[in-house]
Amino acid sequence: MEYKVRFANPQKQYADHRDEFLKVFDETLSRGAIVNREELWKFEEDFAKFAGTKYAVGVNSGTSALDIAFQAAGIGPGDEVITVAHTFIASVSTVYLTGAKPVLIDVGKDFNMDVKLIEKALTPKTKAIEPVHLNGRLCDMEAIMDVAKRKGLTVIEDAAQALGATMKMADGPVKRAGTFGLVGCFSLYFAKTMGGFGNNGIAITNDEEIAQKMKLMRYNGEDRESRKFYYHAHNFLMDNVHAALLNIKLKHLPDWLKQRKEIAEKYREGFSTLSRVSLPHFDDPRFSDVYTNYVIRAERRDELKKHLEERGIETLISWEIPIYEEPVFAEPKFNKGFGTPKLISEGGESNKLPETEKICEEVISLPMYPELTESQINYTVKAVREFYN
Repeated sequence: MEYKVRFANPQKQYADHRDEFLKVFDETLSRGAIVNREELWKFEEDFAKFAGTKYAVGVNSGTSALDIAFQAAGIGPGDEVITVAHTFIASVSTVYLTGAKPVLIDVGKDFNMDVKLIEKALTPKTKAIEPVHLNGRLCDMEAIMDVAKRKGLTVIEDAAQALGATMKMADGPVKRAGTFGLVGCFSLYFAKTMGGFGNNGIAITNDEEIAQKMKLMRYNGEDRESRKFYYHAHNFLMDNVHAALLNIKLKHLPDWLKQRKEIAEKYREGFSTLSRVSLPHFDDPRFSDVYTNYVIRAERRDELKKHLEERGIETLISWEIPIYEEPVFAEPKFNKGFGTPKLISEGGESNKLPETEKICEEVISLPMYPELTESQINYTVKAVREFYN
């Protein structure tokens, strides 16, 4: 159908910056700079500077960033990694594919890891924590890093949805997503705060040895200078054309993040008197959210989605069931011996995660991107209010 308000609108962003994109596209291809050349290296340098780390490693997806991060960190068979069930499956699949086992803890009202449950999930096999920063909001990294340091655990941040989000630490500094742990992993999928033209990703770190390992692991384990192979690995390299285009977007990212926050405030004002909708605004001055998604918790969620669809407003539900109920875990013919993850709720080890399951029944993502017009925002607000009134 023809939507009045699209959930994402990459074609509008392309139209707005078409001349810039075509210029670097032509320059890169005219030079024959296709793989592992200056455009990639410059983008990695600029991205690391924006994020606040020493190194960045460009890859072909956020999943690939997680993959090389876990490998480089030495996570493997016999290890356990604490993470969450309310996330895209790559957060958990990449743990399984190292041979390690995920331990899934419940989330809080802000959709992120309930840090009070981390110590309940610890065992002698615990090797790492994988916080997932959802919807443009950071997990409580101060609490997570405190546990990690006391227990000697590695932290790999799934920051796929949090590029540009920050948290002010008690000792003063404001830190960006992905800079707290050993490695931070980002998705540059087209619908993210800075999405590429297709599927891209990047991993950041301050550890020189880990950065070098990840660079080898993204290209079949090969050192491109010596032409020797040091690891069994996949080909996850980001190509130069995508890197050049992403570097154009990186220049505009601060403005785009500002616009996302402004749109979120307009939604907040528009929905402020709706008692049957919970908004993604949380009273903690330490955090600055970037609203990669504007996710509300709504009564009669499925009916609301249908109502908005009928009025030409495209929405998304992420996710309708917890990960542990997906066929790859719940059905033996798809599980293939991976087993089921251990679940940890407030009562300890459990067969379900109450807050995760409640969230799955209530969440719906509204259109959120810098190119949204005032009239589209107002139309969306009016349609939601109309449904409940």
